[in-house]
Amino acid sequence: MGGAPWRSNGCNTCRKRKVKCDFQRPQCARCLRGGHRCEGYERDRKFIHTFADPAPGPSDALTVQSQAEDPSFTVINVNSQIRSQLFSLFVDSYVPSLPVGQVNFRCQQGSDLFREFPSIMDGKNSQLFDRAVSALASVFVGRKVGDDGLMRHGVMLYNNAIQIFSRLISKNGLPIQEVLSANVVFQLYEVINSTSGFAGWMAHMQGANAVVARHRKSLERDELSKLLVRQLKLSNIFHAIGKSKSALLFCPMWRALSPTMSSDDPIDEIIDILMECTVLVEKISSSPPESEVQRLELACWSLRHQIQAWYRRLQGSSLGKLYTPNSDLTEVPLSPSAKSTFPHTFHFVALDVAEAHMLCWTALLILSSFFHRIECQREYQPQAVYALSPVSEDAKSDDQRRSEYFLQEAEFYANQICRSVGYFIKPHMNILGGHNLLFPVSMAAKFFYGNHFDDKYQWCQEVFAVLDSIGLGLANVLQGTPWSRYKLGEVGS
Repeated sequence: MGGAPWRSNGCNTCRKRKVKCDFQRPQCARCLRGGHRCEGYERDRKFIHTFADPAPGPSDALTVQSQAEDPSFTVINVNSQIRSQLFSLFVDSYVPSLPVGQVNFRCQQGSDLFREFPSIMDGKNSQLFDRAVSALASVFVGRKVGDDGLMRHGVMLYNNAIQIFSRLISKNGLPIQEVLSANVVFQLYEVINSTSGFAGWMAHMQGANAVVARHRKSLERDELSKLLVRQLKLSNIFHAIGKSKSALLFCPMWRALSPTMSSDDPIDEIIDILMECTVLVEKISSSPPESEVQRLELACWSLRHQIQAWYRRLQGSSLGKLYTPNSDLTEVPLSPSAKSTFPHTFHFVALDVAEAHMLCWTALLILSSFFHRIECQREYQPQAVYALSPVSEDAKSDDQRRSEYFLQEAEFYANQICRSVGYFIKPHMNILGGHNLLFPVSMAAKFFYGNHFDDKYQWCQEVFAVLDSIGLGLANVLQGTPWSRYKLGEVGS
């Protein structure tokens, strides 16, 4: 899916927009996923996602046909009932099954995005959503059981769903909830079947942003819409931090949507704080002058106080401890040497509490890293700068001590993230548990790599290998990701 290198003969729309075209035919994927009308190339080509052998249309029953010219290639036609069964199998493998005696915490009140999806189909005939979920389920099940025919069928449905998506967004009266739901499914498809690195996932995220920007007033205020907004905001935050940009740059209306689409759920509160952290990421990464650094430092402290107040409210919602130490190292299936890196793991009272803590520790890791970077900039300012004001050697050593303190604090939060991994990859957590690890473990790995904690960075690489083995193909891309290349847009392109 990576697309061809830039040439001047891209599609007419990409040429007008002066962006890189991926040369998908008859309409390029960048236009389709980004919500733009592709004006074509004036010659025929195949879609990138199609295979060399054409597949017949769907039939009313499940059949497997061998083509005479290529006996190794099978085409699978799946009727609606079997597609529904495939999706049910995917949901059962993706959504955690609560162990005996465990209940959902009050954080999310039992709401789950994928369990809400059937409401979209309630009394409706949605070709887009039907094909999107069928593509996801077919590729997932095919990958799990090693069925290449089923995976080919899933890719065919994926290609077809993207075409339907492009037709829908060009019409008035866009069914925005259906379109955004399909987009979230597309993103998860790329997380599981990550054949193009980050490129496919990024393209779908940008497409969702375009849809929200144009049609946000049509977005309902029901539970499903709130869960969709939450998922899309998290995608933007992950992408923004990787790019060292503000998430509001990619989708400025997220801040306006937050008061109306967020709930009292602690998860939504901490996501909004993370969104504001991305604003600081961009400003601090640009090496601002000292006068601006002081304002940014105050903004960091303000966000830190917000997190502390948020956590006090979270603690007040429970009569007991939200998490406890756990010395069972068998939870994390890593090499013996890696297991000794974090000898004490955590057990949480519920998955949504664990997710809230991971987002909280990620936000604090980001803020502590900001403070560390600010103090380092002060510590290594030229002597001429110090000469402009009466700054003593003791003051400079204070900057160094503060720098070391914030580095240790950032390491502490990165360690907290890693000690939580065992809880998320328990068998009953299924794929969703591992999915919740991709962002926080990536941030921990980025910190360890940048500050030369080599043993802890290698530990994160083993975790990514485990996540890849349970069905999260994007973890293989994250394994060893050079963050400087991600920032420049060279990873997965």
